[in-house]
Amino acid sequence: MAIFQRPFGQNKGTNAQATTNDNPIIEDVGTGGIRWITERHVACVFLLDTSGSMTTNDAIGKLNAGLRTFKEQTVNDSSFDEHTKACIDVALVSFGPDVKVQQEFVPVSEMVPPTLTANGGTPMGAAIDKALDMIAAQKARYSELGTPYYRPWIFCITDGGPNDSYATAAQRLKEMEDATKVLGYCVGVANFDRHTMASIFNTERIFELENLNFPALFKFVSSSLATVRNSDPNGGRSVAVEAPSDLHTLNIAF
Repeated sequence: MAIFQRPFGQNKGTNAQATTNDNPIIEDVGTGGIRWITERHVACVFLLDTSGSMTTNDAIGKLNAGLRTFKEQTVNDSSFDEHTKACIDVALVSFGPDVKVQQEFVPVSEMVPPTLTANGGTPMGAAIDKALDMIAAQKARYSELGTPYYRPWIFCITDGGPNDSYATAAQRLKEMEDATKVLGYCVGVANFDRHTMASIFNTERIFELENLNFPALFKFVSSSLATVRNSDPNGGRSVAVEAPSDLHTLNIAF
């Protein structure tokens, strides 16, 4: 499966990190705790559906387990060096019944997997807007520090579709994708609204997850982010990562 990425160059700034023996010194820099600031980062916002329907078949419990797997996989995988773990920046946003930032951007090693509960509606449009705002702010931090980065991701997981006004958010996402500012992915479970998702996300980046296999999904995402982070910034615009058997691409026709 191809995971798309886009490298961006490093700006020279007054806060550029000094090096010793060609290795950057670890340093926290202000809000967001960005470390290894001279190395290339990749940022990802997980948009997590916590609407009432996620109680069905304990989908919310399995989603919580998947988030724990994501951190464990990324932090404990011996094939990921410390630079990789420090340069994957993760934020968590839940939607349902309202939009809540569960975790601001932090290096994945500092991520604290929440215990999500499910109830209420599905304000996905507002959640997408929040994610885009957070990505714009994170990119501004990178630019201020002179930190190079790959195109950030939005990774939305849902079992339904939005019940708020989402057209403006969908258009904003499309415009930012067209301008190579972000990449949006959607993973649907159970009876998610395929056609509405296809009006929000690029159909090539909409997937269906069977059997609520969130741990396998998040292992895949962990490997994908690490592969993108370690890919050649001067190489192609996509890298291949083996997907779990329960994750399928969709052929959506209108």
